[in-house]
Amino acid sequence: MSRRSSSTRADSGTSSMDERERGFGGRVVHGHGRGRILGFPTANLAVEPGEPVPEDGVYACRLWIGTEPEQLGATISIGDNPTFGDVHDRRVEVYVHDLDRDLYGSDIRLEVAVRLRGMVRFTSLEELIRQTESDVVASRAVLAAQARHPLPWHPSGLEDGGAPRRTRS
Repeated sequence: MSRRSSSTRADSGTSSMDERERGFGGRVVHGHGRGRILGFPTANLAVEPGEPVPEDGVYACRLWIGTEPEQLGATISIGDNPTFGDVHDRRVEVYVHDLDRDLYGSDIRLEVAVRLRGMVRFTSLEELIRQTESDVVASRAVLAAQARHPLPWHPSGLEDGGAPRRTRS
């Protein structure tokens, strides 16, 4: 995956995304395996050229696997893994909440709920693990709150009281 310019814009220090930038996806490919070693196995996405991907950072997302109807929660990282100096291309790494299964070769569709933070270079793996734990807790909380109080419409495709609109068949 090649480095691309940011597809979001900053307004008063916060990120805002238009409708087409909230939803994106790709096919799960092999990565370095670091997520599993750190206790957070990730699905690494190969995103098609031209697919709108949010700016680098950590996000809470809703996720669908292939044509499966079940909506799952996820915490995703977009960027070049600044803690590890050997990654020079932009990556989309997806930690799927409460799922322990091989996703290699699967198509995944994501809808961004909220940006949790920007990318940070950590001084130790322990610091990275602690922050990742906090990110997952925050992601779960955001997604649970949105499920309890759905908006009447949402640019990510949540309509009709929160039912997800299928973006892929």
